[in-house]
Amino acid sequence: MMFDDKDDEIKNENDIPRESDGTDVNDRGDETGRDDEKEDAISQRDEHTYDTGVSRESSQGNDERYYGGNEKKPNKPSGDSYMSKKTVGWIVALCLLLSIICGVCASAVTQAFRNGNAETRTETQAPSSSAQVEISTTATDKTDVIVPLQPSDTSSAVSVPTINAATDGTKYDSYADVVEKCINSVVQIEVTEETTSIFYGTYETKGAGAGVIYTSDGYIVTNYHVVGEDTKSVTVIMYDGTKYEGRFICGDESMDVSVIKINKDDCVYAKVGDSSTMRLGENVVAIGNPLGYGITVTPGIVSALSRTITIENTTMTLMQTSAAINSGSSGGGLFNMKGELIGLTNAKIGGTSVEAMGYAIPSEKVIKCVNDFASYGYVTGIARLGVHIKNYVQIGITKYTGLISVSSVVKGGTADMFGIKVNDIIYSIDGVECGSLANLNKILTRYKVGDTVTVTVLRPTVDSSSAISYNAYLKSCEEVTLRVTFVEFNPDN
Repeated sequence: MMFDDKDDEIKNENDIPRESDGTDVNDRGDETGRDDEKEDAISQRDEHTYDTGVSRESSQGNDERYYGGNEKKPNKPSGDSYMSKKTVGWIVALCLLLSIICGVCASAVTQAFRNGNAETRTETQAPSSSAQVEISTTATDKTDVIVPLQPSDTSSAVSVPTINAATDGTKYDSYADVVEKCINSVVQIEVTEETTSIFYGTYETKGAGAGVIYTSDGYIVTNYHVVGEDTKSVTVIMYDGTKYEGRFICGDESMDVSVIKINKDDCVYAKVGDSSTMRLGENVVAIGNPLGYGITVTPGIVSALSRTITIENTTMTLMQTSAAINSGSSGGGLFNMKGELIGLTNAKIGGTSVEAMGYAIPSEKVIKCVNDFASYGYVTGIARLGVHIKNYVQIGITKYTGLISVSSVVKGGTADMFGIKVNDIIYSIDGVECGSLANLNKILTRYKVGDTVTVTVLRPTVDSSSAISYNAYLKSCEEVTLRVTFVEFNPDN
């Protein structure tokens, strides 16, 4: 019997016309045959018995066996599916080819990871809006982690009076009336700090600023850069010239807000207003201590309600005013025409081409800071990584700037929870390159606790002290992509 792959028909050898010498006539020629010859071929097939172990059921339900060898092959049973040997061969060959290709690809991917190519790790899932959410921090670590989105630790709460924004008040017609109401609540501040230099060792420096009393028993709000945790001594000078020793109570450097205290029980204090009700163009009065010369008054208007600026590596969103604010006025008060404190003055862009551009921390942020100090001991809701950094990488004795390297990680903070490690170089957040502390802080101001971002870090695989060069050190780093959710934590822990 012969098989024709083209039409999948089975032809009996007896049906093929032959020449007298026994050679075949063209297979594609006349296919007419005699019915009696076909019947003879079928009868001859049924007379033989062979054993190959391959069986199929016929349409009558009988078990017929088909055989190989040199014997005549049976006609294809009617209704059975059929596949030629050549087709089966092609399928087997294709499967082998695909297996080889898959093996090569798997080997290449494995080698790429071994060579330190970019690796992406989805270490967290985006949290819901609930206060706490359980997630798995790594693909291999199945331990559930509680991600705090609301403050819960009150162990660091500070004993300071809270602030409630004033809801009513009389609007004055003149600046003089406002000044008369407010000036006694603004104080001069003189500070002494210790400074260390490689040339002069440790020595003292003096500075000046201002503050605003907000309680009758002597609690004062000012800028952190005026009075901070490391300030050695604080002297508070009232408008009438009397002096009191002040002490630092609490503060937040990123918000540039501090609370200090003097021992005086009959202070004239300022009412704190709601800065969110201010409108562009409204009249305001700035009262401060410019250049340390003493309490000074300057009028102006609200120039912008929300302006993002960066001062000494700290990025803040401030209220802009046309009132003149000079060095020394930091920590002073910006008052509306009701005599309410609506901002703490803290910066001025200087230069010969820049005039009437002063800034103040809006009072709504001052209120939040003070009330959070009283409840938790720190300002809540801020997107923090929880790392201490150095803005350089040291190769040998040379320091290369332009990169942010993690020097330590705050336990329980965002970085600690989501896999940022010591010596990691924080390269970008959501695709925006960091490069410097100022840039990093500016990027972080776009987010709040609960937001999820993609952080790309360069993770060193060799110690920087053993690196041949700066470029070689960077090339040896493994690029790791982390999904990070900003969590609520006390940055001072």
